[in-house]
Amino acid sequence: MSSRDRLCTIARTYALLGQAKATSMELGVSKSRFLGIGIEYADRREYQDTDDVRYVDWALTARSINPNTGEYKPYTKVFHVEQMKNVILVADLTVSMLIYEKIASLFYISSLILEFSHRLLDKVSLVALAHKPMIYTGLKGRQAIQLLEQIICNSSQTGRNTPLSAVLSTVRAYVKKNTMLTVITDYAHDPEEFSMLAKLKNTLMTPTAIYLVAHMWETQLPATGTTATLVDPETGTLITGRLEEVYKAINTHITHVQAILSKARISHLAIQGIGDAQMRTVKIIETYLKARQLAINV
Repeated sequence: MSSRDRLCTIARTYALLGQAKATSMELGVSKSRFLGIGIEYADRREYQDTDDVRYVDWALTARSINPNTGEYKPYTKVFHVEQMKNVILVADLTVSMLIYEKIASLFYISSLILEFSHRLLDKVSLVALAHKPMIYTGLKGRQAIQLLEQIICNSSQTGRNTPLSAVLSTVRAYVKKNTMLTVITDYAHDPEEFSMLAKLKNTLMTPTAIYLVAHMWETQLPATGTTATLVDPETGTLITGRLEEVYKAINTHITHVQAILSKARISHLAIQGIGDAQMRTVKIIETYLKARQLAINV
């Protein structure tokens, strides 16, 4: 099996796993324990003949007895239905992301998010960052994940060293009412790229959630007292030095990126491999839903 075929298989496997996990959480448009989903409680009022008896507030009704007549005045709960959102999902498929752990994480996260979007009837625009930004609009969530699978399985469409800023003008053109932006990427971009993304978010007032995917050995020192030569997958640059110094520089870069996102009040979540992604499934969902709930008319 070729390297590309293995990536394709991993992508499809974890896309299915993410979808199954989301489905098992009983998400839908009628009930959920997650904030911002489906039908939300708004108020109470007197019961009318056309109301659904399932939503009668029995506790309040029991307290509404008329002492003179002994009759109860029934009350019902009033809900409002969650509005559809316009979701822009940016999936980073540049060369630094083409590592099995990172592709597995990207597809697991994407599938979780897109299954939620599908069931909430959101309109999805998929932006694949590869040899150039590729934009696909008017999608449902499940269509978007299938399309993403097709892209990763097509060797001519992924890889390269495209900067994150290349998607900014594309994203700007598709931001409209009730829009939120979700980005799944890694740290292999210049901090200035993240600063530009933060400026876009603040200029357009677009709620944004970013997932920063990393492989364990990209962030954790594997050994001490050694010298190594590393290759930057984005630029091909060779970096030779003591591992402690190399990883110190890496951690400084990561801290800088996270500080930029925090200052811009962008919800962001660091994911270290597919095992971490699976353990933090609920946090992944919450990060997405909180940003989605903030989507406003612009």
